Amino acid sequence: MLGKLLKYEFKATSRILLPLYGALLIFAFIVKIFIGTKLDGVNMDFLGGIPAVVSIFTYGATMPAVFIVTIFIIIQRFYKNLLGDEGYLMNTLPVSTTSNISSKLISAIIWSLVSIFVAILSIIIMMYNREAFGNFFSIIPEAFSKAYSEFGRLLILVGIEFLVAGLLQLALNITLIYTSISIGHLLPKMKILGSFGAFIVLNIIMNTIFSSIMLLIPNSFSEYMSLVFQSNMTALVHLIGLGAAFINALWFTIFFLITRYILKNKLNLE
Repeated sequence: MLGKLLKYEFKATSRILLPLYGALLIFAFIVKIFIGTKLDGVNMDFLGGIPAVVSIFTYGATMPAVFIVTIFIIIQRFYKNLLGDEGYLMNTLPVSTTSNISSKLISAIIWSLVSIFVAILSIIIMMYNREAFGNFFSIIPEAFSKAYSEFGRLLILVGIEFLVAGLLQLALNITLIYTSISIGHLLPKMKILGSFGAFIVLNIIMNTIFSSIMLLIPNSFSEYMSLVFQSNMTALVHLIGLGAAFINALWFTIFFLITRYILKNKLNLE
């Protein structure tokens, strides 16, 4: 059933996001032409002037719009589909609360990654230079080969650790938004204000707990670990990657369970 929910979710969100992402790439290509660079050996300097300024401005306005609209869609789909008018239908389907939340979360993560990829691709299109990019991509394999010869499989392991930590951080951020919206929904007369307040309070709680734990660590132990890591940077890199992944996974689980509890036991669509 989760697969059907995801299919419906992507169908609903792609109608807005895909044209926006496509527009960004098109504007990047237009800017590439108008800024007076060479495209396939043809000099486009004569197309400069006012059109160049307009195209650059349009691209500059579209770039932040990609991220703003993506975030807005993530929030809107969760609120409208599970807590708004559509919630009456969604909560009558033979689908678990976990599946409902998971479909929104997975869709949000994928669209967030796609928005980042499209933004980077648009910059590459504008800055593309055959010679420069050829040199760049010839350096990458050489650098990776040297790093692999020095660190071996450790290089791949560390890369995986930081990739997992990054994905968990993204999932955590999205789930934090969902939890804040769910808490705000418990306050019928001030849902929006309550959601903003919950978001701020939850961030303060996370930062306070982390700071308190760091303060509780004895100075002698911190100094000892510092000496260990200075002589073994590999251990430090591993600790950072694994520690970040563990902390992100822990908070993600907490916020997911809070959101699930509210939607399952405290949901009020009146």
